[in-house]
Amino acid sequence: MKTDWDIVIVGGGFAGLACARQFDKAWGQEARHRVLLLSAENYFLYQPFLPEVIGGSVEPRHVINPLRTLLRWCHIQRGTVTNINPQHRRVEFRGIDDRVDGLITAEHLVLALGNVTNLNAVPGMLEHGLFLKTLADALQLRERIIRRLEEASVEPHVEIRKALLQFVIVGGGYSGVETAGEIFDLLQSAKQFYPALDARELKVTLIHSGAQLFPDLAPEFGAFAHRTLEDRGMEVLLKHRMKAVSAHAVHFDHAMIIPTRNVICTIGNDCHPILRNLEVERKGKYITTNTHLQFQEHPYIWAIGDTAVNPDGHGGACPPTAQAAVQQGQHVAKNILRNIQGKGLHPFRFRNFGHVATLGHHNGICVIGGLRIRGLFAWWLTRTIHLLKLPGLDRKLRIVMDWTLELIFPRDLSYLDLQKTHKMSRIHLEPGDVWFRQGEPGKAFYVIEEGIMEISRTDDEGHVLFRDELKPGDHFGETCLLDGGTRRATARAATSVRLLVLSSQDFHVMVDHFSSLRHLLQENSSRYQKSEEK
Repeated sequence: MKTDWDIVIVGGGFAGLACARQFDKAWGQEARHRVLLLSAENYFLYQPFLPEVIGGSVEPRHVINPLRTLLRWCHIQRGTVTNINPQHRRVEFRGIDDRVDGLITAEHLVLALGNVTNLNAVPGMLEHGLFLKTLADALQLRERIIRRLEEASVEPHVEIRKALLQFVIVGGGYSGVETAGEIFDLLQSAKQFYPALDARELKVTLIHSGAQLFPDLAPEFGAFAHRTLEDRGMEVLLKHRMKAVSAHAVHFDHAMIIPTRNVICTIGNDCHPILRNLEVERKGKYITTNTHLQFQEHPYIWAIGDTAVNPDGHGGACPPTAQAAVQQGQHVAKNILRNIQGKGLHPFRFRNFGHVATLGHHNGICVIGGLRIRGLFAWWLTRTIHLLKLPGLDRKLRIVMDWTLELIFPRDLSYLDLQKTHKMSRIHLEPGDVWFRQGEPGKAFYVIEEGIMEISRTDDEGHVLFRDELKPGDHFGETCLLDGGTRRATARAATSVRLLVLSSQDFHVMVDHFSSLRHLLQENSSRYQKSEEK
């Protein structure tokens, strides 16, 4: 793959995909050699359907589209961004196997990284909460719900059973309300198949720190959603702010406690970590752009979607919604084309086409222009709008089939334990297998369970500086994790070997909180360095 591109788009979400499709349309086959889309995933996720994945209304594969089928001409590279140099419009990234580092530069750099979830917004949320950002999150949450039903059906202790069947959703925005409705629908559909459970113990509680649900809409819609959820049997708590989440409960500032083993967080968005150290104009943590959606300091760098705080063209800032991201992506692509043609740029002006949301059980709300509706028709219209916006005819047909079958058959209650197989917890190597080489980036820490590993280091001319054999109980791989560098040696299996693996993320969590272990590993690392010097 070449390293210099006319346009590099970083991120394959709503904004990045909309931008790339505009170049696909404008340039056709020429875009293959001029436009690169760099994405951490090889698919586009239609996030508005994630609550329906949780509730079992649609199949998980039907809410994603392979990027290579949506973009016929643009070049696609899968990788995770590790650094951005705005002065040189240079992007460093790591390939999908964590072994290959890449470097690309662009004439025009479009940042569409989106935001990330702040896992530390509430003490204990990281350890005990579930989040809704990715397809994996939705699948894990669905798995948790079914597993809790299975556990509760054989749990003899009443208090423990009630905590297992209490589901707490945090956040009264679109994601929170729709997720609460879908979870409640799934529980109501499932209860007939769990006769050992008392249906009265199935509880869904929605917590919101504000005064109304859907804070972006008129109070009447928040009140309607509140009333609809409570009429169905859910509990809605407004003006409640969490203090902490423990293994068995949610704690509030005013000493209130809700016993639960299931906390779902739909709040706490934060600036992408790659963008936090860029020396550009900001509003709080977030990068800001000018009216053309460019960095003020770097006019050939553009930021769209949730990546930045962008002006809406009406004196305010764009909302963090899919429709805003799509419009920004299309607008930036058109402005880049105008720039290449030597024409003047057009300022961005956001057009708000309305808001739609489902509340579960064939209920919804719609605000489209002067049209304001609630109830069954709003639910149907919301689904129809999302269906029309979902890319790909095949995906549209699959979603329609899912919805049709949902009307006829009960929801799927299969329990898919996504955490049973830990492929990276142990690794088997045969004699002569090289697990990593000197100079490669480090991604894990290893402990030898069986066999003998040979660790060797050479100089630039291939002369051996150091060689050692490690036996069961020995460990290796900590040096580059501790200092942030690359592998200083090559690891080869001398016999059949079985390794216990600790990922770099887990390794850092452990050594950051276990000072004795860090000291021991640093001593071991320095021992190798002294041996090399000899």
